[in-house]
Amino acid sequence: GRRLCISQGPRVRVQCESVGAAMAEGLSVGLRLTAKYALDGEFYAAEVVAVSEAKKRSKAPVKVKYVGYDEEAWLSLDELKSKKLPKSSAGAAPKAKAKAKA
Repeated sequence: GRRLCISQGPRVRVQCESVGAAMAEGLSVGLRLTAKYALDGEFYAAEVVAVSEAKKRSKAPVKVKYVGYDEEAWLSLDELKSKKLPKSSAGAAPKAKAKAKA
């Protein structure tokens, strides 16, 4: 994964951390967003249930629960869409389809 490094002081002490963990700080437990479901690759409404800063979770630091389903998953930031996250290189999220009028 990519790493963000910051040099500090005259002795040039370098502090590095996972970019994913740094970006995940904008997310909080309870936040509603859309998350990719691994089996079909589609995005569904989800809620953040945990955000990890552990090194072993650096590739998938955000745990979500899919709204309306009894399923949770650890996901990378690339698999999440939220206004709280910086824009990804994939571009803006497509707008939801309008519901048909009755």
